[in-house]
Amino acid sequence: MIKTNLQFHTIKKKSILFTFSFLFLSFNLFAQKDTTYFDVNWKACSKEIAAFYRLKPKKIKTKEAIGYKIEGTDSLYTIKDYYTKNNKLQFEGYSFDNSGESLVGKSKWYDENGQFLDTQNYNHKERHTPKILDWQPIFYINYSITIKSQFTAGLEFCLSCEDKSKLFLGLGYGISNYDNNYFGIPDTYLSLNTVNWGFVKIGGSNRNLYSVAGLSLLNFIDLGFGYSYPLTQDKTPELKGFTFGLTFRITNNKKAYVPLRIGF
Repeated sequence: MIKTNLQFHTIKKKSILFTFSFLFLSFNLFAQKDTTYFDVNWKACSKEIAAFYRLKPKKIKTKEAIGYKIEGTDSLYTIKDYYTKNNKLQFEGYSFDNSGESLVGKSKWYDENGQFLDTQNYNHKERHTPKILDWQPIFYINYSITIKSQFTAGLEFCLSCEDKSKLFLGLGYGISNYDNNYFGIPDTYLSLNTVNWGFVKIGGSNRNLYSVAGLSLLNFIDLGFGYSYPLTQDKTPELKGFTFGLTFRITNNKKAYVPLRIGF
């Protein structure tokens, strides 16, 4: 009877041990399946040589994650990366995909001690829905001289403010004095201002067509030289010949200007 009880307890212990072993092994296999490991170059690798790891990304409502809705995107993936040496958080952010290749909203980075390193806001509304036409007003004043001096003022519209090179559409009205008479001259032009501090402008009025090229100081001041071709040779003043132009651009639209970059 005693022997039978000992055998029963032995079998019971083995069953419990087997059950715990099975559950532990299953948990490890499940955890490994939901964990991606990366080496120091952020390439997928095995756990033994990994420097970082990422748990399986979970989904979260878009507005809850980044504070605003995105058309056609109901939820985002929460991306969290850790250091394998101490399980400290290395990165946290949100992504359109579960691989973390298309980040959106605020992302944060940490060092191995858990100290905050850096943050970056991947603003979807600015990056993915660029405006074709920026209606923020840009006021310009232009001085030019061909035969006589001409002062022009008007408004510009930025056609590509999301790009590094800016394309401006200008609509204005100028005044010129000739033989003690004042002449009103409408002004319409396109000006392409590049990130390398240069610009090219083509424009015209009911009296002339002109082209100007030159240097631009951060898009705040354009200084150029070009040529004016008359359309009405029987009217004075005849706007013909080489022309010099100086344009001042004033706006609260910071995207219209080229940011100042200082290199060493």
